[in-house]
Amino acid sequence: MIFNLEEEQRKLVLARFKTLNPDLKLMLGDGKEVTVSDLIKHIEKGDDFGKKVVQVQMKMLKILSSNGVT
Repeated sequence: MIFNLEEEQRKLVLARFKTLNPDLKLMLGDGKEVTVSDLIKHIEKGDDFGKKVVQVQMKMLKILSSNGVT
């Protein structure tokens, strides 16, 4: 079995979003709203928007882990 970092990151982000209310609306940087359900669909499709969501979430997790509780 080959380890695929991108796939593992995608699974992690999906698991995080699936703990949220699917109807919850999140505000994007450009002022648009998107539901958690829509984010999950984009991530599952693997489209450009979904890939960007995964990248942003992984950056956020890295920041939180490096500045987290010691």
